[in-house]
Amino acid sequence: MTRATAPAAGSLRGYFAIEARRAPRRTSIVAAIAGVLVVLGTHALLVRVPAQVIRFMEQAFRIEGMAAVLLLNDLLATYFIAYFVALAGLVDATVTAREEHRLEILLAKPIRARVLLAARTAPSLLAGAGAGAAVAVGTALAVAPYIRANDMVSVAGALGAGLALVALALALLSALLPLLVRMRDSFHALLVASAVWIAPLLPTAAFMYRPDAFEAREGLRDAIVLASLLWNDATSAWLGPVGLAIAVPLAALAIAAAGVLLERADAR
Repeated sequence: MTRATAPAAGSLRGYFAIEARRAPRRTSIVAAIAGVLVVLGTHALLVRVPAQVIRFMEQAFRIEGMAAVLLLNDLLATYFIAYFVALAGLVDATVTAREEHRLEILLAKPIRARVLLAARTAPSLLAGAGAGAAVAVGTALAVAPYIRANDMVSVAGALGAGLALVALALALLSALLPLLVRMRDSFHALLVASAVWIAPLLPTAAFMYRPDAFEAREGLRDAIVLASLLWNDATSAWLGPVGLAIAVPLAALAIAAAGVLLERADAR
């Protein structure tokens, strides 16, 4: 395909601004509010369940206290919101655009494919990260009244654990992005993305039913079981912010790599 001369830097800034305005800000805000409401609703429900259910969860995940039980459930909401808010924008910018033949029209613009992809995907990733971070903050504040002296969790640890899962969501989507730019079916894209989302949770399910399988592998257990964010509360307090700081440049690298793939596909 013949390309026109690339636009000037000022034009690029204007283009990025236009695409940023198209970002799903309203969706991310609604999702963040919904996530916080789910957290509050879960708290209202769990504090009313029989004590035997709480003890079962404590034994299954080796945690102690109502705050830990609530936080373990809340972390899933943070992870879900961060991942799927961003995913919706990424799929629309890549797979759906290709399905509806909008991508070909966009690639005909006098702008490089990698720049176009960055302008259309970066805001979606930021929207997902922002929504997830908002739910993480809401979770930490919601858990605070249930934390007792000498509890295994703290407000800082709860916030850090939530941010760690936001970082995980960004890392997974970054790894998925080069594949999305090559896919042509939205259903298949959502199927693959859902499998990628649930994969990190499988070790936690395995630990719940077969904790003995992890007894000789404590390091591996702490790395892949979700409850380890609660077991290592002090570590979670700094791990989340650091992980998020690392995930952002990794996402930028993934966008650049996906842009190269898109350019090669467009050149054929």
